[in-house]
Amino acid sequence: MKKSIDGLIVEMDFVDGRTLSTVGYVEEKKVLAIEFTRGPVYVFNEVPKNLYEELLKSETPDDLFYEKIKNGFVNKRVW
Repeated sequence: MKKSIDGLIVEMDFVDGRTLSTVGYVEEKKVLAIEFTRGPVYVFNEVPKNLYEELLKSETPDDLFYEKIKNGFVNKRVW
């Protein structure tokens, strides 16, 4: 599903997470968008595409997020 996030149109994909709901990536901008099950959406800047792909394939996306993404990239809450 496509969503407008922080001025970008992002194709969001569902992940099987406890706290993560959907994730999307804008390759030209290296922006990762993450929507949490409780509603907030965050964007993370300068995220390599392979990390986004790893997140999509992960059996434990929440763990991957907390280990490699949460504090590793500049981010902001957009809604």
